[in-house]
Amino acid sequence: MKATILIIEDSEDVRENLAEILELHGYEVRSEPNGLLGAKSAIDLPPDLILCDVMMPELDGFGVLNLLSENARTEAIPFVFITAKTEMEDIRRGMNLGADDYITKPFYKDELLNVIETRLKKAATRTTAEISTKTVHLSDPRGGHARLEAAFDKLGKQKKYEACATIIREGEFPHFIFRVTEGRVHLSRSHEHGRNYIIAELGAGEVFGVPSILERAPYHYTARAASGGSTLQALPTNHLLRLLNTDRTVTEALMHLMAGRVVSHGDRLVHQAYDSVRRRTALVLCDLHDKYDGEGIALSRDELAQMVGTTKESVIRALSDFKREELIELRGKEVAVVDVENLRGLLV
Repeated sequence: MKATILIIEDSEDVRENLAEILELHGYEVRSEPNGLLGAKSAIDLPPDLILCDVMMPELDGFGVLNLLSENARTEAIPFVFITAKTEMEDIRRGMNLGADDYITKPFYKDELLNVIETRLKKAATRTTAEISTKTVHLSDPRGGHARLEAAFDKLGKQKKYEACATIIREGEFPHFIFRVTEGRVHLSRSHEHGRNYIIAELGAGEVFGVPSILERAPYHYTARAASGGSTLQALPTNHLLRLLNTDRTVTEALMHLMAGRVVSHGDRLVHQAYDSVRRRTALVLCDLHDKYDGEGIALSRDELAQMVGTTKESVIRALSDFKREELIELRGKEVAVVDVENLRGLLV
């Protein structure tokens, strides 16, 4: 059976060019000249894949994607942006809203067909039927965590971010929760005077973005890839909500996760409010040493200062003191804790 492609594009020449290429390669094609008509067509008769321009009258491509992602009939349809804009900010915005891919005009035929084939294949294997919808009544947060991880593996979209790249921005409305698979991610907030503070460093297996989805509120922090870059899985909001509504153990797992973070962040706030820079730096180093099982801590001095809540110069002085006292070793950017017991003793 032929796959049906819906083209939403305000340029008649581009619409006709796309339709000709796709029909020659065996696809059924429908097309609409603006976002409003395109969204209506997709909802009335859902296609197998949507190609959508970004800048259009009536309703732009971002608006179309938002509208379709909130409709049960269209939320799982692969959505590919076609745009003349190559700025990373526009591309990042589209991908964070839930787009599966993008191509830029002018496009090459082979590139277009490859993107479509890839997204159709992935859509064929990505189905909510792969996750059991049986309601569980027994308390099993560990099992809930395993089921959440299975959802990320089967339904999540994998995304790679270069060092310091923005993943989500404070104030954006959430469309995904994220799970770190490789590298590390920093969650930060901005002080009213413009200084950024890192409130958490997350490693492989850790999840973020849940409270904003549950509260239906914007993200209250910015997430960036750490200096070594990171790879994430992004699970769409609708899949998380479906899991929460059908599996109590997943809800319990997320409650455990959020409760633990509240305690951890509360302890850190107390230290930041009353401790010296020396003690705060020791606290961060001990936490990271424990978190990563004694591996070297790969942080720039700026990142470390943002976690401690002070200036870069103050952190460098504290590190120099710890090195002189043989509590740590400095290996370029990497910090290795060599005497964790005495470093932890500074916190008493």
